[in-house]
Amino acid sequence: MTRLALIGLTVCAMGCSSCDNGGEAALAEIRFVSDRTAFENEINSTYSFEVILDAASTNEVTVQYDTQEISAQEGADFASTSGTLVFEPGVTSRTIEVPVVIDPYLEPDEQFSVVLSNPVNGFLKDQEQVAVGTIRNDDTAVQLAVGGYDAPTSYPGLSLVWADEFDGPEIDPANWTYDLGANGWGNQELQNYTNDETNSYIDQGNLIIRAEKVSDGQFTSARLKSIDLHEFQFGRVDVRAVLPIGQGIWPAIWMLGANFSEIGWPDCGEIDIMECIGSDPRRVHGTAHWGADPSQHTYLGGSTAVPFPGTLADEYHVYSIEWEQDSIRWYFDNEEYFSISPSNMNGQPYPFNEPFFFILNVAVGGIWPGYPDETTPFPGFMAVDYVRVYQ
Repeated sequence: MTRLALIGLTVCAMGCSSCDNGGEAALAEIRFVSDRTAFENEINSTYSFEVILDAASTNEVTVQYDTQEISAQEGADFASTSGTLVFEPGVTSRTIEVPVVIDPYLEPDEQFSVVLSNPVNGFLKDQEQVAVGTIRNDDTAVQLAVGGYDAPTSYPGLSLVWADEFDGPEIDPANWTYDLGANGWGNQELQNYTNDETNSYIDQGNLIIRAEKVSDGQFTSARLKSIDLHEFQFGRVDVRAVLPIGQGIWPAIWMLGANFSEIGWPDCGEIDIMECIGSDPRRVHGTAHWGADPSQHTYLGGSTAVPFPGTLADEYHVYSIEWEQDSIRWYFDNEEYFSISPSNMNGQPYPFNEPFFFILNVAVGGIWPGYPDETTPFPGFMAVDYVRVYQ
């Protein structure tokens, strides 16, 4: 056989191999056109994902598809969807439709994916094609926890002297005013406190304080206070709440001395009825701060926790103090876990026998809790069912 004949046979064999296998060049590429992002509302109750062939085929082309969870959950956020797309000869576009669960509840933005696999008479350039559906949430209603501890409505020897049950249509300006701004608040915090309804409002009989991520490193929240409106000296205080959790989230229910504007902090005294570090979501802290001036600032506190794997976001708990002359005791669901008296002052003045006012806030970042990261859920909220004072 001549050399020319051998070359001809080789070329023929290669060509036949290409024909037998179809050859990638002879097949249509199957791919998604784009990801899908939309707000969760009735207009966007179905997310459509277009799948195309890069060229018309003379053969029927098929590809299987299936939805998968990322942060969105099947059933709760979107409907599990799977099947086979069929491109008849000459057809180059088909659509996958995924139903999205519409509800009124405040949730972080969530994602799911649609995955293509097992093509016939076509090919997937990256072995599989993936499109991501992002469900953006612009709701304000919160899906509140059900159940949890509820405080008694009376105590022996005490009478209810003031309460806010948050049952009205809006925050009562006779009970609360605001701290505003983004100055770090002495703790290198990140949030800008506003009085905007995005950050604080009444919903389902609860005060909602909502921490929102505006952009990278930019956050808003709210800090309500009762200064010059309602100030108290001694008594039993009960606050029922569900807390936000997550790295860098810092909810607090606390009090400052009513003479704060005259003598400053820590001389006025600070009573932290409840603080929670979102990265330690099981634990509640109760703390007292004092000192003749900032250079002599001193504090003492205690903590307790719900059993693992529970968190303070799972259900309502009641955060309380019993506050008497020369004594404060901290309670979690009516179980005492910490107390303080003048004997703990280490030579500093005892400021806790004077009137105090309330502060309710959710901070983002700071020296103590650290700063949010990619695991931190936004928006996050604290829901306060009531604040009650007995004397």
